[in-house]
Amino acid sequence: MKKPEDKLTFMQTLLMVSGTMIGAGVLTLPRSAASADSPSGWIIILVQSVVFIGIVLLFMPFLQKNSGETIYELNQRIMGRAVGSLLNLFMSCYFVVTVCFQARFLGEVINYFLLKNTPMGVVIFIFLAVGIYHVTGGVYPISKLYAYLFPITIIILLTLLIFSLRLFNLDFVRPVMEGGYKSFFELFPRTLLYFSGLEVILFLVPFMKNPKQAKKAAVFGIGSAGLFYSFTLLVVIGCMSVAEAKTVTYPTISLIHALEIQGIFIERFDIFLLITWTCQQFTCMLGSFKGAHLGFNTIFGLKNKNNGWLLGGLLAVTFGLSMYPDDINSVFAFANILGYTFFAVLMIPFLTWFVSWLKKIAGRKQTS
Repeated sequence: MKKPEDKLTFMQTLLMVSGTMIGAGVLTLPRSAASADSPSGWIIILVQSVVFIGIVLLFMPFLQKNSGETIYELNQRIMGRAVGSLLNLFMSCYFVVTVCFQARFLGEVINYFLLKNTPMGVVIFIFLAVGIYHVTGGVYPISKLYAYLFPITIIILLTLLIFSLRLFNLDFVRPVMEGGYKSFFELFPRTLLYFSGLEVILFLVPFMKNPKQAKKAAVFGIGSAGLFYSFTLLVVIGCMSVAEAKTVTYPTISLIHALEIQGIFIERFDIFLLITWTCQQFTCMLGSFKGAHLGFNTIFGLKNKNNGWLLGGLLAVTFGLSMYPDDINSVFAFANILGYTFFAVLMIPFLTWFVSWLKKIAGRKQTS
């Protein structure tokens, strides 16, 4: 049993869900949305948020009813040791690959904008090593880091976006929903990755002080992240236009870089964006890192949760895979595949729930 003082509050759970969702999308979502040639991506992101909230609300009662076990433990108990372990392996590998994407993207941005003369491998290894250190502390210490960094990050990012509104042109976001349903179905698969992170709720429920609040924490976490992404997309597209946003690798950075405010001695505001985003991307990576750690602990039945060989293996594998892509274009191509995998992971609790329901039906027939 987890000690009461080590369990998460409602706000800590909310911040972990929202904080794990907000990462690479801050810089690249406008580019992905603009690729559909629709200025109404900000509306589609809001609709997409509602869709994922609906999906989470469907399987949350099952997780709350079994709040004493993580999804990994539920998979093995309900699906059987063999099938459950395969599902856990799939989820754990997904979290590992997600960490690799987040670490590589972090390295790409830092290497291009901040530390041009520093080898990317050094940057990635340092962040992964520090991430492993935090993972050994458990879920509660990680949630404390979210609580410290996430509010500051969001305040600074929103402030920069609000300052950018002086460049906003309403014509750039017209016509509204010109493509209708076609725009939604074109953009939905391209933005799946930016909602990844909400799946951390699958293993956070047993760590909460009051699991009954898990549903509300997930809803507010997804909703707040969706609102932030929608506002970011609206401002960037409204200031740059769709045509310009889809030709720039990092539209948000380009917008803030062009921001000038008379009477203020600061010449470059993008440095604030880069510093705060770096902190946010690191915390975003921690949620997935912990998901992979818990999954492999369950698969191998490790009693020592901070087993040295497992931590060393995670560090080596994530570093190796992070360095595998040749360039940023390969990273973006891989991100599209990762988005579909994220959607597949969300289907696992439904599968486990369905098998549990079938077993109950079979048990009632045997007793009657």
